[in-house]
Amino acid sequence: MLQSSSAVIQALGGTIKVAELLEVGSSAISNYRKNGFPPRVCFALAKICSAQNIQVASHVFGLPNAENTSWRRQAAVGGGQAHLELFKTAGFELIENPVLQPADPFIELMGEEMRRRLFTFTDPVGETLCLRPDLTIPTARQYIQQGKFEQSQYYYSGTAFRYQPRGAGKPEEFTQVGIEILNADTAMQNIVVDEVKVLNILVDFIRDQDVTKFDLFINDLELFSAILQDLKLTDRQQIRLRRSYSHGSSLELTLSQLISPPPVTRSSVMLEPNQANRVIAGRSQEEIMARLQDKLDEANAEPLAEETAAKIRALAALNCPVDELRAALRSIGVTIHKATDEAIWRFETRISEITKRCVIEPSAICFCAKRGRKLAYYTGFVFEICVPALGPRQVVASGGRYDELLSALGAPEPLTAVGGAVSMERIYEAAGGQSNAAKTTLPDPSSETSEI
Repeated sequence: MLQSSSAVIQALGGTIKVAELLEVGSSAISNYRKNGFPPRVCFALAKICSAQNIQVASHVFGLPNAENTSWRRQAAVGGGQAHLELFKTAGFELIENPVLQPADPFIELMGEEMRRRLFTFTDPVGETLCLRPDLTIPTARQYIQQGKFEQSQYYYSGTAFRYQPRGAGKPEEFTQVGIEILNADTAMQNIVVDEVKVLNILVDFIRDQDVTKFDLFINDLELFSAILQDLKLTDRQQIRLRRSYSHGSSLELTLSQLISPPPVTRSSVMLEPNQANRVIAGRSQEEIMARLQDKLDEANAEPLAEETAAKIRALAALNCPVDELRAALRSIGVTIHKATDEAIWRFETRISEITKRCVIEPSAICFCAKRGRKLAYYTGFVFEICVPALGPRQVVASGGRYDELLSALGAPEPLTAVGGAVSMERIYEAAGGQSNAAKTTLPDPSSETSEI
């Protein structure tokens, strides 16, 4: 059992060899001998030692306490950077995005829940900026700004920032490593191939970090939209339900309002004179007026039937093996008409390809309607890769299809898009506690998750 950084360096072949492994200068290694290893190299070195069956005392790598989020983060960043070669080999191009971003795209496209999580401020010329809360939208914006609109595959690694309520115990900055496939072939078979490609690469990346026990949860937002269409709901009812379905926690409130629409009074649809020409709570005058018009439209709409609401609740709570989806829909009273049947066929086609091509065992894949609904820009297939041993923060990777995002950001024509991202901090935590992890294929659908 090696007890010092100097002993580890010697066991790995000496100063020059370790410098090559870590891609640093020899002087840095000499400093490590005297002062110990910095957090950014500990994770990579621990993996190298493990691969060579070199036993090292825990204090040499400064294994962290649960409270030491700074250590975890630095180690996670270092470990992730060491394995980005996987993305290059798969044909992905590195893209780097500024930390400071215009706030409007995130406010408009990430959904109400994420709107409240932004760190925003106004620059000296009056533009509203934010610290990037994710790296998908910046990647899509940069792709559009290039103006080529060729099929492109990108990978990235960087810090994202999201406000957390005080006392929540969640980090407000974290490292995202991810990939995106933009403007791919729209044929169904090729769409699924891209989805499986994203899944397989992320799974390989996760396994490369020594995380081997996890489950894959799939949801399909297109299926939910199709069922709403077959239920003969009004356009406005469908829009509201799709929006609240993505937010998850607000679905019940939306259903209750559609069942018993609240009365609309004059005061509820009027702006005070001093409010008429300014932004209120991140919304422009146009946004506010549109929402007020929606209130009026809803007041005049036919109330949602209780029976229909019960089906929507059951659908939103659905949790079953992927090959039992059609039967599960029938069991909760969903009549499978044209739109729903087509959506199920596309889902089953997708699952068939995933089970044939994906490196995850079919028994570890399930449909869970509560999963993958945090970010409003997703429009179809979504997924979460979870490590049950992490508890409420079990999501280590997530992603999906967002075919409408590029158009919303200014693309001149509809373009397909699919991608996914990994939280390096959670991957590091999962790798640390993997030996004691218990595998759960179908967890409690009510269990809380945390988005990437």
